[in-house]
Amino acid sequence: MLVTAVKLMRAVLIGACAWGVISLAHAETVVDGRAIADERQGANWLSYGRTYSEGHYSPLSHINAGNVRQLGLAWSLELPGQRTLEATPLAVDGVLYFSGSHGKTFAVDATSGRQLWEFDPDAVHHSPQKLRINMDAHRGVAYWRGKVYVGLFDGRLLALDAKTGKTVWSVQTFDDGRARKGISGAPRVFDGKVIIGHGNAEWGTRGYVTAYDAATGRRRWRFYTVPGEPKKGFENAAMAMAAKTWNGAWWHWGGGGTVWDSMTYDPEFNRLYLATGNGGPANADVRSPGKGDNLFVASIVAVNADTGAYVWHYQVNPRDTWDYDSTQQMVLAELTIAGKPRKVLMQASKNGFFYEIDRASGKLISAEKFAKATWAERIDLMTGRPVETADARYKNGPVVIWPSALGAHSFQPMSFNSTTGLVYIPTMKLGMRIGPAQSDDDLRNFRNDKRRYFVISGAQMQMGIMESDDGTGGLLAWDPVTQKKRWEVHYTDSLWNGGTLTTAGNLVFQGTGRGQFLAYNASTGDKLWDIDAGLGIIAAPVTYEVDGVQYVSILVGYGGAAGMFGDKLLDYGWRFNEQPRRLLTFALDKHMTLPPSRPPRFDVHAVDDPEFVVNSSEASEGLKLYGSTCASCHGAELGSSIAPDLRESTLAMNWQAFRAVLHEGQLAAAGMPKYDDLSDEDLRALFTYIRQRAREAASQ
Repeated sequence: MLVTAVKLMRAVLIGACAWGVISLAHAETVVDGRAIADERQGANWLSYGRTYSEGHYSPLSHINAGNVRQLGLAWSLELPGQRTLEATPLAVDGVLYFSGSHGKTFAVDATSGRQLWEFDPDAVHHSPQKLRINMDAHRGVAYWRGKVYVGLFDGRLLALDAKTGKTVWSVQTFDDGRARKGISGAPRVFDGKVIIGHGNAEWGTRGYVTAYDAATGRRRWRFYTVPGEPKKGFENAAMAMAAKTWNGAWWHWGGGGTVWDSMTYDPEFNRLYLATGNGGPANADVRSPGKGDNLFVASIVAVNADTGAYVWHYQVNPRDTWDYDSTQQMVLAELTIAGKPRKVLMQASKNGFFYEIDRASGKLISAEKFAKATWAERIDLMTGRPVETADARYKNGPVVIWPSALGAHSFQPMSFNSTTGLVYIPTMKLGMRIGPAQSDDDLRNFRNDKRRYFVISGAQMQMGIMESDDGTGGLLAWDPVTQKKRWEVHYTDSLWNGGTLTTAGNLVFQGTGRGQFLAYNASTGDKLWDIDAGLGIIAAPVTYEVDGVQYVSILVGYGGAAGMFGDKLLDYGWRFNEQPRRLLTFALDKHMTLPPSRPPRFDVHAVDDPEFVVNSSEASEGLKLYGSTCASCHGAELGSSIAPDLRESTLAMNWQAFRAVLHEGQLAAAGMPKYDDLSDEDLRALFTYIRQRAREAASQ
């Protein structure tokens, strides 16, 4: 089964005057009044990466390496009903805006934590079936001139009034309401346009990005990332060019290349850079038999910001066959390389290489390994192509390679500090065993409408501990000029950790999957401060200023892709509804006490019905279905932080109640998907498998 990770403005460069002028121009077009002056000093956090450069850097320095030990909790806000929290909050003129599970959106007073409003996407009346698509993950909202923009799992893009949370306009971004697509990423907004992509190449879909008028919701342009069926004609010359790199009936599968996370706007060149995902299916020999690079899969594509017209592309992984999508964050900067100033785009890719690309031409400047990567020896700087290792494409059977499909770096944001000159990357070390699929069951599911939301792969991937230090994470300080490590922190017991924030106070902040929120000296990597957040952290923090006081905020809600691995890899003892989801905010010399929460739990409180007779063949069929329908939320081992452990569920002991929840969608309002595409035979098999596993756990 294909395992996906997740499928989460320009930075002010101190001392670079021209760069700063561009940033100020942006501020004056985004908000009015006091927020303009505040943004100039970094008081506001107006977009996902704070500025168009996506650097997750703040020029604020009231909190700094000298006084960060005085940092304390200013306030906390509990968020009942939330599960996965991955978003980077926005701070606009004293108000925080952020999204939670399935795109539920909140506005909160930035100084007190008082909730001002919330927007509920109303899944029950829209698409309860699609709740299964993104493991309830959502990575944020956008802001522009009094409106908050949010994309939803069912394809809707909404503009909300920033003062009231009421819907101003709503558009459906999917042409087909039953499309195998979902939105979990944050929109980007610039120059009166709001931009959104979508995810889920694993379900078989064709990727695209669409621009809408920020005031009215009128569609402005759309750019497809992979070509469609040739006999229907191509939308533009770029798609005709890309089609020459595909073979077979690729359009039957959709092709993938979805832009589910990173997009970066470059006002200097008036371009939008799109970071595209893996191919669908993952196995290149299935989706496009023969040869061909499969453009624009696993690529960085530059398009004209006004029209969406193709400008250039760089393909990170030609003919990707490992689920090495290229959707990781793209940071813009001006660096002095070999004695010359270069306007660059930087990406710490999932595949383990750190790329620097010339933004004007799209040509590769350099690419070096920042983590263990055995699928390729190096990147040839003349051709820009990887020099792959023997058998990396598993033509002759399964191979073990690094990194895994989770990546050496995933969607959790890295940050770039122009003062230290360093990039701070959340890293992971994990290998995988990958090979051709042992059966074509998943491919046949694609042709079956009752299996339309089953993952298709054509490959078999096994995540596991291949070496003694596999399954560990880190915080890496990387010098992009020398392409070398400056310092590194190792998390020996935590692989899946949060994004980073760096500041002019010579600090780097990061949360871990084990629930620690930490501050490091940005120059040396020395730990300066930490606090136990009471639950694992995936999101990146933000910092802002109100009335002369600097705050640091972080969403705490472990989940997302962590749910699918159960107790094998990413289970740190966080249990569904046992640890509260929260927004925590810190400031100097504050001493609020964090309300207590339950500690991690690893034991299973299984419930069993001794009168139930387990049919072993039925349970075996249930195991197959469980992996395709339930495991991403309830966990491969039936234990998870974002959904109940079904071995402990009394509801899962009652056939009629179990059927009503799955087939009728009776708990859709609480985030439980509706499975009306499954037959009673399917549901009975699932029910039997759960009863079998519960009995096994109860007997231990």
